[in-house]
Amino acid sequence: MSFKKFIIAADNHGSMIHQESLKKLLDFKDNWKPHITVHLGDNWDFAPLRGGAGPNEKAGGLSEDFAAGIRFLDDYKPNLLTLGNHDERIYQMARNVTDGTLREHCQGLCDSAERHFKRRKITWIPYKVGAYLTLPDSKVKLIHGFHSGVNPAKMHYERYGQCVHGHVHAPNQYTGRHIEGGEAHSIGCIGDIDQMDYADRHTAKLGWRQGFAYGIINTKTGDTKLWHVTKEGDAWISPQGII
Repeated sequence: MSFKKFIIAADNHGSMIHQESLKKLLDFKDNWKPHITVHLGDNWDFAPLRGGAGPNEKAGGLSEDFAAGIRFLDDYKPNLLTLGNHDERIYQMARNVTDGTLREHCQGLCDSAERHFKRRKITWIPYKVGAYLTLPDSKVKLIHGFHSGVNPAKMHYERYGQCVHGHVHAPNQYTGRHIEGGEAHSIGCIGDIDQMDYADRHTAKLGWRQGFAYGIINTKTGDTKLWHVTKEGDAWISPQGII
């Protein structure tokens, strides 16, 4: 049999990155030595552009967040990238905002981001429900994510089939109950959950975890196996044990 190894991370959220999670991710990648490195989006947070952003968020600006996202790309070195809803904020502002100065600044960030992707040879897609990448040599779709709720993996499976997504910051798995089989997974985040105070009044945040995923692909059959690495309390837990 011929196998390829992969690693998948998501939701570092720019300057809100969780430094311990970053170190665990990079150390694990160094040891795992994957053939394929995937980023499922929300590389940036762009909190000042959030609808309903308060004065403190708006005062933060965008430059530090943008630079932090670029540093993550340089550290993690993804081959594949699906932009997320937070990344999409600069594209929305570049298209729709009536403030010409802000619109032009966001367009400049869009152009700069795409130059960085090209320079780093990253294959990427925008944040759109009809856009997805495929994990090479498999049938697994890669998306940032569009649904939340009690069982987000199931909701995405019902629309995309076999897939891996981020977005919800919570590890979740669903096994398909039809003849084609397969699974859908949502993975944890690399962002600092405590900093994401916009969600402090939502009980779903209680299920958020830092984490990432890794796995293998049988390149002859396309069969794929994915495992989660998740931070629980002070411990990082994986099928390999405590890491």
